[in-house]
Amino acid sequence: MFAPSQPTVSLDIFQTPGSLLANDLARLSRPWVRDIAWLLHAPDMATLDCPGRPTLAELGLDRHGRRRAWLAQQETLDADFQRQRLKRRSQRLGIYHETLWQWILERAPRTRLLAHNIALREDGQTLGELDLLYASTQAIDPPCDDRETDVFHVELAIKFFLGLPEGPGDRYDAARWIGVGSFDSLAIKCHRLQSHQLPGGRSPAARRQRQALGATGSLRQRIIMPGCLYHPWHRRLPLPRLANDSAAQGLWCHRSAWSALARQLPEGTGGHLLIKPHWLAPPTSEPSPLAALEEALAQRFSDLGKSAHLLLTLPDGGQCRVFVVRDEWPPALPLPPPGLLPSAR
Repeated sequence: MFAPSQPTVSLDIFQTPGSLLANDLARLSRPWVRDIAWLLHAPDMATLDCPGRPTLAELGLDRHGRRRAWLAQQETLDADFQRQRLKRRSQRLGIYHETLWQWILERAPRTRLLAHNIALREDGQTLGELDLLYASTQAIDPPCDDRETDVFHVELAIKFFLGLPEGPGDRYDAARWIGVGSFDSLAIKCHRLQSHQLPGGRSPAARRQRQALGATGSLRQRIIMPGCLYHPWHRRLPLPRLANDSAAQGLWCHRSAWSALARQLPEGTGGHLLIKPHWLAPPTSEPSPLAALEEALAQRFSDLGKSAHLLLTLPDGGQCRVFVVRDEWPPALPLPPPGLLPSAR
């Protein structure tokens, strides 16, 4: 009789950081500035009927020397950033992500933040909120504030979705990629962005808000949604239809499978237990040995009973994010949204 094959970890998903990002991170020490550098290079998760994050050129940060100097300048502004962050009175990752983009668009050479968290009201009722508005300057060097052209309405999200081998729809359905909390999915988020959040930016209430701000340029819209898609640790899934081909990818496993995953990693592999809100750029500290990670996982699941987000690093420098979840996960599946708008792919 043949012995049943053992699950094999997908080591091919470990990737070395891109050279541009690695060079930008090399001289940065403050976690929030490192996270900004990560955001400047992070691919959008989804391909929708709307552009994604501003390019480095649109921000005026495409030249390596200028970008490195700009990032170094941000390191000197830690007290200002912390004051701005504390105004939101929240430790949520989504709020932190919004604060980072507000900071970027207020201070990048070719953009100017106009407003953020803009309430839309009609007849005394709140209809929704726009994440932010910013203006771009002409692509000249140096940029001139009196030659603003387009006004951008941006909706922001940062998402981490775990893929399921079985679930709603077919094997390419975005409804099979769900959040750790089991109440959100790539399908649900994309549907809400396209059917509710973006149309709100073109409503009469939004037009009045732009006029009050003196934002008279032509309106353009963007969705900024970085994040990561996690495959089961021993099985690569096809990316869903809505996913960007260059989206960041990682692995997930149940708590009881962690030891089997760890045994298959090369000798000398280490890692970090990522702590919110700093889930973006790699930490500056040396990776801990796998034995220390096991101890951290044991304590985390004993104390909190929740998931753990790891960044593993191979001896050759390859890195991979790994979500470790409870053995009972997922407790439920979020229903697919009705009438999901098709992707632009």
